[in-house]
This record gives sequence, C-alpha cells and structure tokens, in this order.
Amino acid sequence: MNVLQVSIRDLAGQRFNGYQLQRALRAAGHDAWMLVVDKQSRDPAVHTHPAPVRLFEWGIYGAERVTGLQGLLSPLALTFPLRQCFRRAEVVHWHLVYPHYVSLPLMPWLARRRPTVWTLHDPWAMTGHCVHPLDCPRWMTGCGECPDLARDFTVWHDTTSLVWSMKRRTYPRAPLTLVVASDWMRSRVERSPLLSGLPCHVIPFGLDLATWRLRDRRECRGRLGIPPEAKVIAFRMPRGAKHRLTKGVPSLLEALRRLPPGAATHLVVLDDRGQLTALQDRYRIVELGWVEDEDSLADALTAADVFVMPSLAESFGLMALEAMACGTPVIATEGTAMADTIRPPQAGLCVPARDAEALAGALADLLQDDARRAAMGAAGRGIVEAEHSATAYVASHIRLYEELADRRRRSGAGPA
Repeated sequence: MNVLQVSIRDLAGQRFNGYQLQRALRAAGHDAWMLVVDKQSRDPAVHTHPAPVRLFEWGIYGAERVTGLQGLLSPLALTFPLRQCFRRAEVVHWHLVYPHYVSLPLMPWLARRRPTVWTLHDPWAMTGHCVHPLDCPRWMTGCGECPDLARDFTVWHDTTSLVWSMKRRTYPRAPLTLVVASDWMRSRVERSPLLSGLPCHVIPFGLDLATWRLRDRRECRGRLGIPPEAKVIAFRMPRGAKHRLTKGVPSLLEALRRLPPGAATHLVVLDDRGQLTALQDRYRIVELGWVEDEDSLADALTAADVFVMPSLAESFGLMALEAMACGTPVIATEGTAMADTIRPPQAGLCVPARDAEALAGALADLLQDDARRAAMGAAGRGIVEAEHSATAYVASHIRLYEELADRRRRSGAGPA
C-alpha cells in the first residue's frame, strides 16, 4: 500500500495524529508518507510546505477566527495534487486537518481524486465552530445563536449557522470514509444531520505493548523522587483556561481540597506548571511539564496509584488507555467516551461531570483500598492487551485502506 497521512503537525500529538501510524506502516513494509503544515521532526517521509506558505496558512487561520468563516478560506489544499506524495498515494488519510488546513469547499474535490479516510478525533466536523458542544444541542439542529463563541475553536462573530450549513452542503458531495475511535463518537456521527450518511468505522487506538508495559512501580517512583509508600494521584494540567475548563480541572482542584488530610501526599502533574500553588501546603507536587517521550510518560503513569481524567468531553481518552496499560486505575467522568474505554468498575470509576464531591469520594475510596486498585489495574491491563495493541490498530487501518483501494480499482477509476 502507498498511503499519505495528512495533519497539521507531526510530532505534537503523534500518538493520534497519523505520525506514529505512518511510521508503523513503513515498518510493516508499506510506502507511507505524511504531509503537514508544521514539521517538527527530521523524518524524510514527512513533507511540508515552504516557510512563506506556512506563514500564509497561519494568517488564514487568524482571518477565519476574526471573520467567523471557520474552515472556509484556506486554499492550501489546492496544492496537494501537485505533490508527489499525493499523486502516488492509493489512499489519503486525513487526521487533524481542521479548521484551516483542508478547507470545506475543497473537501469534495480532493476526496474524489483519491480514496479518502477522515479520522474524527472530536466532534468539530458536526458543529458550527466548537470542538466539543458539551450539553449544547444546536449541533443537531443547525447551530446559530451560539452560546459560547470563545470555546475552541474561538471565533469573533456568530457565523455558526452559515458554517454548519456549509458543512451540510459539503459532506454529501465528498466520498469520505470516516474513522472514529469509540462507540461514543460513532453514536454522535449517527445522530449528526451532517455526517450520518457517510460510512463510519470504529478503530480504537492501539499502544505499543513493548513500551506500554507493566513496570516496577517502586522503580518508577524512585526516578521521580517519590517514596515507595506514598499515595500518588496523577493528572494532566492543560495549558490555557479554556482547556482547563473543558478538561474538568476546576472540579479536580476542588476535589483535591476536599480530600481528607493524609489521603494523598503526592501529585504527579503533566503538561502545564505553576497552577497548583494553592495546594502546596497539602501535597507534595511533582510537575513534569509536557512529556512527549513515551517511556517517561509511562514511568509517570506507573508511579501513580490513580490517574484522574475528569474531562467534560472526551472522544476516546487516550491517556486513560495509557494509564490502563501501566496497570493504573482511572477515574473519569460520565457522559464521555471514557466510559467505553475504562468500562467502570472494571478498570476504574466514572463520576458525574462537575461533581467535585463525587470525585473526592471516588479518590478517597480508591486510595484507601489497595486490593481494589490492584484488581482494577490488572483488569485495565487485560483490556489493553486484548483490544488495544498497536498491531491490531495498524492492521485494522491496512484492511480499510486495501478495501478502499480495491474498490477504486474495480470501479476503473485511474489516478487523477
């Protein structure tokens, strides 16, 4: 197979944006390439655009935010058929191509030139502007009168009805094949007036089980300077107030303030730093910043007794899966895809969103029950081994690619 992965970036988010998939395909003997706006790696299989073009593209993104014409203005995808990596591809796979890389008006034109897979990492494709509509139902009726224009992706003017309508006109003309990572996302696709007519496949994320293996918790704690007998809670602290709100950080901080003294002594914090000064008198805080190296991330998740992911919205919950692979139970929120991932009470617990009291209670219960945490950790590891290996993830994509390429060959459609 000759497959082109398309995304905004390569290294940032590489576990889900097509970069690791591209490398796995190459390792399996396939001709795999990637096309991005922001190339951070030195991988010769990753192609990008000249610097002036990249600057122009980011300018377009700014213009879309100001005008509200999100996903409508970028002409950059017009250059794709001029690229050798596109011309020789049997299948093109889009990942994070929105809101400004592959513009909506160009989607049908591109998708008719090559069989095209689009992995939906979130519900943006079915809304008028936001990544996650949360409890707003307008994504099912046409948007307009948006209650929160500042929610990612932020726009300055309410053109959400126009953008939603443009999506509704675009998708039926684009022979796209959708991929989602969870039944939760598939249910959204099926309910969407925009996407329900497109074929949709569920391919859950997979992990390299040689990297995401069971490790010695004592040794992992030692590398982080954490005593072996400590109780440890790990979580992500996203950068930016909007992201922290979506990821449920306010409820988490309140839950940590409500925990009984001594229930936990160490917090392992990923991503942003300096946000927990109000808790320094109660906890010993280990801030690791942004961790891209998978071994280091696995060490951090293994060191924890519990990994907490109290997001208001998640389309899968990859970090929850990574914690499960490390044998660490997860506490997540109801109403998100993470219930599909952790299957409470097998690999963890789910509590109501924005309920700090319930979250504090779940944390206290698990931290006090070593046997229960061990059973959940073992169950989570079993789920990962049975259903979420990188081998199965790549094989599922290869089968889909082969099916689409074979269908095009049988139709007699040649390269365009």
